[in-house]
Amino acid sequence: MSETHPDEQDEKPLDPEMEKVRRKMVRLLGVSIGVMFIGLMAVLAGVVYKIVSADRGDVVTAASDLQFPADGLLEVEADLPDGFEVAQVSMNGGLLLFYGQSTDGASQVLLYDIGHARIVAVIDLK
Repeated sequence: MSETHPDEQDEKPLDPEMEKVRRKMVRLLGVSIGVMFIGLMAVLAGVVYKIVSADRGDVVTAASDLQFPADGLLEVEADLPDGFEVAQVSMNGGLLLFYGQSTDGASQVLLYDIGHARIVAVIDLK
């Protein structure tokens, strides 16, 4: 009854070939963990960059954000400066470009965003 089985005794040291395999496996595990850590940090950096860059209010949104109502008729009133005389109008996506003259006779270009119903740029031409 006091007989012990070889499995229950203390572990014997591995032979040199198995020790080499074990070291290679440990090294591979370390490299794999390192690569996964670097990948995780890259993903987190990308998420933080997107969140920080989305908070900027000074960026004009793309004209493709323009959505039309179901009946297909979009009514927007452009509030141009008083006395501005429109000579030419051009449209690109959801942006309107008004070329004309201000009250003092200077040539100006007004860039109007239809989707946000506001003037996004005033360019004085000299």
